Amino acid sequence: MVDKEIVLDTVRKMYESGIDDGVVEQTLKDIGLGPEEIRQYIAEAKGVSGDVEPVSKPEPKPLVQRQVAATEHSDQAALHQTTHIALEEQSAKTAELLGKIEAMEKRLQGGQATGAEPLSAVVNQRLAGLESQLRDLKAELGATRAIMEKILETDRKVLTRL
Repeated sequence: MVDKEIVLDTVRKMYESGIDDGVVEQTLKDIGLGPEEIRQYIAEAKGVSGDVEPVSKPEPKPLVQRQVAATEHSDQAALHQTTHIALEEQSAKTAELLGKIEAMEKRLQGGQATGAEPLSAVVNQRLAGLESQLRDLKAELGATRAIMEKILETDRKVLTRL
């Protein structure tokens, strides 16, 4: 047999926790108490003295209320799932963008990024190519100028003879 005070204290704690009468009754049945003992424990835990009639069960909600509640629950689940998918997509885009930013930072700092040449090396190479082309153009311009001067001098000599 179980100790009456322990059972009574447990039933009180169950009610304080918001547990329904049906669960409390079933728990007391599970520990081997009869229907009359169960009613007495429940009555004493609730603070009612004497014999108490069996606790009535709450009436079920009407069908319409249950359908509305089920619809709201499914709507909330769909909304939750949609939000979750959108967050995952946004997270993937953010991760991709962060990867691109890191690669650009590495290239700007002169490090290797995704197997490409560093940005400074590319710029230096292009500058060297432009310098080379500029030297060639200066040389060609100088040669063209020298030729033009010779042509002019020749034309002067021809004109002075006439």
